[in-house]
Amino acid sequence: MAFLLFGYDQGVLGAVIGLPSFRDEFDNPDSILEGIIASFYDLGCFFGAIVAFLTADRWGRKGSIAWGSWVMVVGTILQTSSTEKIQMTISRVLTGIGNGINTVNVPIWQAESFKSQNRGAMLVIQSALIALGHPLSTFMGLASQQADPSSFAWRWPIAFQGFFLIIILIGLPFLPESPRWLMQHDRVEEATVVFAALESKHATVNDPKIIRERDMVMASVQRERELGEATWSEVFTEGPNRNISRVLLGAGPYMYASS
Repeated sequence: MAFLLFGYDQGVLGAVIGLPSFRDEFDNPDSILEGIIASFYDLGCFFGAIVAFLTADRWGRKGSIAWGSWVMVVGTILQTSSTEKIQMTISRVLTGIGNGINTVNVPIWQAESFKSQNRGAMLVIQSALIALGHPLSTFMGLASQQADPSSFAWRWPIAFQGFFLIIILIGLPFLPESPRWLMQHDRVEEATVVFAALESKHATVNDPKIIRERDMVMASVQRERELGEATWSEVFTEGPNRNISRVLLGAGPYMYASS
């Protein structure tokens, strides 16, 4: 759902920015201002992704997703109620920050919670949801333009972001926290319970398979502690792990998709 929202947000402004009611509300913005309003959302996503790295380990994966979603709620309300250009621009930044936090933490939660054989399928579904969200925003704008010249024509597609956020915030409490994050914070018993719950309904914390999986993650966490904290400079250097290549491979497709 978070990535369906990500795709929707990428296209919703383009679906309404040409409507007469939108242009009248914001005094017929020129192409430069249109570009600023549109691009500041991506700028917010950039900063949100950085914030996510700072908060994911402190608040947990679920906690960070909740914070990101609430930031998006505030941004959505401000966008929907906008009457001034500065309000629309700032609210776009806020929405982008929230989305940036979520689009970092959701894949981390998936990678740490799903089994390795299921992660490829989840990645495909995630990409498909992004691709679905963009045309959905276009059709939403097409449907609501029948209300033009009322401001409902552009406010409703923007407000519809709240529908996805409500589903995320309602569903989030029912999802388990990342067992790896629990291990990193020495909450081994809770992590073991999550491992058992993710395995099957009939699995218990004493099953050999669960104990083996717990021990593997515990050993990995201990190894990370021995290596020490990673630095930001490591992200942008190649090294034996080819870090910068991984960054470019991960970010490149989304950069091209956004353009």
